[in-house]
This record gives sequence, structure tokens and C-alpha cells, in this order.
Amino acid sequence: MTALKDLFFFLLICSGHWWLHWSFPMGGLAPNLLFASAFASAVTGGPVRGIALPFFFGLYADLLGSGAAGSWALIYTLIGYAVQVMKRHFDLGSPFSQAAAALVLSLLSLFAYQSAYLAVSGISPLPLKVLVLEPLITALTVPPVFLLACRFSRRPRR
Repeated sequence: MTALKDLFFFLLICSGHWWLHWSFPMGGLAPNLLFASAFASAVTGGPVRGIALPFFFGLYADLLGSGAAGSWALIYTLIGYAVQVMKRHFDLGSPFSQAAAALVLSLLSLFAYQSAYLAVSGISPLPLKVLVLEPLITALTVPPVFLLACRFSRRPRR
């Protein structure tokens, strides 16, 4: 039953991300629901779910983009692992701590993507406004996505 819930959560978030980015971009910016969902599933899930779901969200992000193949899957998997380590030391149950951790990890993920892309092709694919404003917008969407992930998780919210 948990695998079906995870599959439904994955399909819901992927379709919402696609719809949000193509229907309602705010000046070329939209919150990254894939990152927010990868972060939230890593917080609510155990070690396997907390690393597997971010990998699949990253794989979907790789399918949507035309960057370095597999880079988002690797970055989101590493984010899932980092959140699993952070859960032992920090309380990620409050909206402020979720938003703060998501802001830092979102900036790190964009920096890692830029580094991987520059190593492969030498040209920066992301404009500056995406590098500055998207982590802020995404950090604000993490607490609502976390509540949605709690509904699909077998564990109750802390």
C-alpha cells in the first residue's frame, strides 16, 4: 500500500510541477515543486524512502531539462542523504526550520548543477534571477508540500 501512495504522490507532484511551470510562470520563475517534494519526502520518510523518492524526482527533472544527463538525479539523491543525516541533529518538523534548510540545500543544489554543467559544456544554462530568487520561492513552498507529504507518508507528522 505504501508503494501505491508513493507512486500517487510522485505522479501528483510531477503533474503539478509541469502544470505550474508551463501555465503560471511568474516572470520566468516558479517554485521548484520537485525539489520541495524531494526535501519533504526525505524528511517524512525513512532511509530508503528518503533517498529513493528524491532520486526519482531528480530523474524526472532530468527528463524535463536538457542539461547534463543524470545530474539532477544525483543532486537530489545527495539532498535526500543530507536530509537523512540532518534529521538526526536538527528538528525539521517546524516550518521555519524546513524553509531554512530548504533554502540552504536549494542554493547548494543549484551551485552543484552549475558546476556539473560547466564541467561538461562550459556554458551556464541558468540566468541570475533563477539562481537568486528561485531558492527563496522554493523555500516558501516547502512547508505546504511537507504537509502534503505527511498525508502520503505512513508516519505521522512530528
